[in-house]
Amino acid sequence: MSSRFGDDPFAIRKPEETASRLERFLTTHLEETGARRLVVGMSGGLDSSVTAALCALAVGGEKVLGISLPEKETRNEKALEDARFVASKSRIRFKIIDITPIVESARTTLSAKMAKGIPWGNVKARLRAMVLYYFANSERGLVVGTGDKSEIMLGYFTKFGDGACDILPLADIYKTSVRHLAMQLGIPERIRVKASSPELWPGQTAEKELGLGYEKLDRILWGLERWMLPEEIVRETGLKLALVRKVRERWLRSEHKRRPPLALKLGYRTAGDDLRLPRLE
Repeated sequence: MSSRFGDDPFAIRKPEETASRLERFLTTHLEETGARRLVVGMSGGLDSSVTAALCALAVGGEKVLGISLPEKETRNEKALEDARFVASKSRIRFKIIDITPIVESARTTLSAKMAKGIPWGNVKARLRAMVLYYFANSERGLVVGTGDKSEIMLGYFTKFGDGACDILPLADIYKTSVRHLAMQLGIPERIRVKASSPELWPGQTAEKELGLGYEKLDRILWGLERWMLPEEIVRETGLKLALVRKVRERWLRSEHKRRPPLALKLGYRTAGDDLRLPRLE
């Protein structure tokens, strides 16, 4: 690998300091908003396990509510056990709520008996968000998102679904780096190496959908973040130009998912755009 990328651009050089900064980030936001607890959707996967462990270290497990939301089409007992294990290790209050009745009700209401693919998967993701926010509202909590930088840059999340949250601690950490952080936090190897999946339909995996493993994807995204041209990234990584261009196109096309809803500028200042207030207690 050339000097532009270095030996390993995704290694966390100071893991203890990084974890400490993330913990302070969570603690400070909880205090500033006056919330009482942090609510995390726990799938048993890498990102949610790391996020939950960080939350527990930041505010104490008793102030964290972890919720697993299985449904019959994609229920995975091993994943549920992994989520339960992480919650137990971090002394997190943990719930398993089977959302099959809600999903089936939505299927009936939408006349979606044969529904499948992305539209139906997005419905499931948004139903999960609804449940997380119900508990956050009920217990004066904040929903902590579990998305990482790789997924966010690729737009690999559902708007108002797994993308719906109040705070997002892993937003600036690539997937490959999250695996390094997981080791620092004592997340078991079986969770660190398992294939990432939103579990919206049977057999779904992130790398299969994205068409490339995260180690290669992250190198492309790392270059795009630094405004490198596709040809430069190819020279640095040895990947095919068509592949780099495909990832770049996905990054550009998904920008709408990373921004608030577009508003027409008519007044002096526009809320959320150039009328943004500091956080007040």
